Amino acid sequence: MQITEDGRVYYVMALLNGLNLEDLVTQFGPIEPGRVIHFLCQACDALDEAHGNGLIHRDLKPANLIAGQRGGVWDHLTLLDFGLVKGEVAVAGDSSDQGNVVGTPLYMAPEQITEGENIDARADIYALGAVGYFLLSGRPPFESDNPVRTMMAHVRDELHPLRELAPQIPCDLADTLERCLQKSPLDRFHDVGELRSALSHCKSADDWNSELAKSWWGRARSGP
Repeated sequence: MQITEDGRVYYVMALLNGLNLEDLVTQFGPIEPGRVIHFLCQACDALDEAHGNGLIHRDLKPANLIAGQRGGVWDHLTLLDFGLVKGEVAVAGDSSDQGNVVGTPLYMAPEQITEGENIDARADIYALGAVGYFLLSGRPPFESDNPVRTMMAHVRDELHPLRELAPQIPCDLADTLERCLQKSPLDRFHDVGELRSALSHCKSADDWNSELAKSWWGRARSGP
């Protein structure tokens, strides 16, 4: 936030050139495993900083992750929209969402639906697993034309294995994301640092690099 000489308040915000991950999949189809790992590791880094400051995002979804260029490097990922964040800074003196379900039904952790305020950082890990599921398969883990049914599916329904939707997905990456999507927080990764380590050890982790990203964006921006 800045203040002009005559006392007017204004914000200076970064200009992000690129696509959010929902639009990227909608326009170009599911993303290859190495690139998905590249995106998810960056999301883990952003969440690690937030969680380290006591903040839970609570609305992690493909539309809130934008890929673009920064410092001449393509496929730089930015985590957006902390409007539903839960933490010491966000909720001090504010009980406006107590008793309410907040978030996006397609990507909400079961405990976020059933317990509301009583969640921790592992709810974001579940949501990140759901994001990865979407990036690889082109569809979220659970979906319905009714938001309530979608939310209850997260709570009660069995997850459709990723490799049944897309057999080409490597087993280690599918297993990593499906661990994120366990119903109980205790069965997920303990924190995003542990998740990032698991992702970085997947066999496809080195299949994507800055040169491939630059080439992809060059083709995407030039059109068909």
